[in-house]
Amino acid sequence: MESNIKGLVSAGHEMASELKAECGAVDMRSVAKLISDLATQLEVQLVRANALAAENVALRSKAEELANEASKIYSAYNATITEPDGDFIDMQTLHEMQCIETPATDAFLAEVRAQGVEMFAECAYTLEHHDHAVAFAAELRKGGNQ
Repeated sequence: MESNIKGLVSAGHEMASELKAECGAVDMRSVAKLISDLATQLEVQLVRANALAAENVALRSKAEELANEASKIYSAYNATITEPDGDFIDMQTLHEMQCIETPATDAFLAEVRAQGVEMFAECAYTLEHHDHAVAFAAELRKGGNQ
């Protein structure tokens, strides 16, 4: 997704420059400005989306870490209760917290991984390595081999 947006941003800026240079009509210049503004805003949104996704990854990681620590504490506490009707701490909430699904974050991470593999494919020594890397990048985007 990101590479597609980067391509659109680049193409939008390039097309706007060409229109400004080649067309003397006022309408075409305003169209060129509009395309440039749209490309700029798309670029801004891409940066924001990447920053939010990166923060989400960090937050999810910290939440998992805290849930694991709380789980250890609750387990230790529950082990000290000897009465049959003791006041055990319910660990269902901790389990649910560890199982939070974040499909947008997962897709972002898959895209980042795939782009890294594609960067490798660009400098692969043989066509076979290149083709294998491209296929692997496509598999990562689908959610495989994480």
